[in-house]
Amino acid sequence: MRSRIVLADDESDLRLVYGSYLRAIGYEVFEAENGEDAVKLVLEAEPSLLLLDVWMPKLNGFEVLERLRHEPRAINVKVVMLSNIGDSDTRLEGFAVGVTDYWLKTASLKELQARLTALLGQDEAKVSPDTQ
Repeated sequence: MRSRIVLADDESDLRLVYGSYLRAIGYEVFEAENGEDAVKLVLEAEPSLLLLDVWMPKLNGFEVLERLRHEPRAINVKVVMLSNIGDSDTRLEGFAVGVTDYWLKTASLKELQARLTALLGQDEAKVSPDTQ
């Protein structure tokens, strides 16, 4: 069974690029454009990973984490916060609330794939497209 990823970001271009790439390398991807939808999708899809934008409408990434913190269906979900802002305070705040990692959105698709393989395991992605 393919790993499920919830991709929560209000930037439609990022969801399009990341979502298409993640599907091409073998993941099942669910997309949310705001924090409320992210919470709903995590509880419905029970993904292995939540790629979570820090700043989104309705609920920001930290508020999403607060809502999911006590949900039994979300307890094993790894959370990676995504941001265009690489400041230390925001990263430290993310780690303080239990995120698995913090990635800048400027990462290449190959770097994204390498990080996912390291985080989720070698067998998660079956395809390795040449697109970058």
